This record gives sequence, structure tokens and C-alpha cells, in this order.
Amino acid sequence: MAPPTIYRNVEAVLNVLNNSKLDNIQGVSSLLQIYHNALEKYLEEGSERAKKHPLIILEGLDGSGKSTVGKKLASRLHAATGCTPPESIKHIRYLFDDHRELRTAYYALGNYIAALEVAVVLKKRPVVMDRYWHSTAAYAIAQATHDFPGEVDIPPEGDSFYHWPSDLLKPDSVIFLNVSEGVRIQRLSRRTISTNQEELLKSSSNFRDKYDY
Repeated sequence: MAPPTIYRNVEAVLNVLNNSKLDNIQGVSSLLQIYHNALEKYLEEGSERAKKHPLIILEGLDGSGKSTVGKKLASRLHAATGCTPPESIKHIRYLFDDHRELRTAYYALGNYIAALEVAVVLKKRPVVMDRYWHSTAAYAIAQATHDFPGEVDIPPEGDSFYHWPSDLLKPDSVIFLNVSEGVRIQRLSRRTISTNQEELLKSSSNFRDKYDY
């Protein structure tokens, strides 16, 4: 039995990815380099790093309308848009699909990379972002309860599992979008690529219920 996997800080994620046993796994070194590049750019901002504009997160299952709402909201607010995983690492996402632990680390570090990238933008304008740490945490719970039915429970309200990582940029507002399953499936039928999350949602209504929790 394995409890939901969630990383409490970036150091924990880096410890996994810097494991010498992973040296030959394609994608790991590229992911780490992208993180360090984002960190370097962030630090170059010097003492004027404090954000001046709000970070707004849109959450919800695939097909709930996050992209459409995000574009309209960003237009109304004259905001930039972002997503997790960020565009800077999407091209290597497929390299982590077959490695459970590495896939989790990929998405976790993706949150930190996105945070570093948008922190620079927030000095000039608001940012509307499609998914963030909330999705990572929800997916971890859903995955664990799916893999170990009856053995792993959803952490109760107030559990330390839900504590926000102390070193991760906090959003100013989080909006959860919810639509009927029929509408969601109809929208997804027009897409040609399915994520690991969506494949599990298709195969298990219980997984969907846990993720939507």
C-alpha cells in the first residue's frame, strides 16, 4: 500500500530527480536544466521580485472549459495566461509517462517551474493559469485510491496533506469549473490526445469521483 504521493518542497522533488540511478533515463536532465534556467532568470530580477498583480488559477477536470474561460478572463483583465505543466516542459512530458515516481516528480517540478516563470510576469500584469498544485494533489489522491481500493482513503478536511508547500508561490484566487459528465465527454471527443489522467477517468467513475472531490 502506498499513501498519496505529494512533495512538500522543491528540495524533495530535486532529491528524487537527482538520484544517480536516473542518470540514463531520458528527459530527467532536460527537466532539471529547464528548472535551473527558470530559477536563474527569476533570481536575475534581484530584490524587485515581489509580485504586483494577482495570480488566478482555474481548476477542473479535462473538458470543464478551463481553456475557454481562461482566455476570456485573461482578455477581460488584460492578463497573461499560463498552465501546468508549463509550455517549457510539455515537449518532454511523454518521456515520464511510463515511470510512476518520475511522472509525479515531473508534475511537481512543473509547478515550481511555472511559479518561477509567472513570478516574473506578475510584476507587470495579472496571470490566469490553467491548473496548479491543486491538480497535482487531487491526482495523487485519486491515483492512490484507484490503485489501492479500500486501503487508501481521502485525507480528511484539515489534514496536513492539504497544506500548501511553503516554498511555492501562492495564488490569489482559485476558480473551480464543473460541468456535467455528458458535456465533458462530448468536448473531449473532439480532442485527439488523451492524458494519463483522462485515460483513468474513462476507465473508472470512482477515480473521477475521487479526483473531483
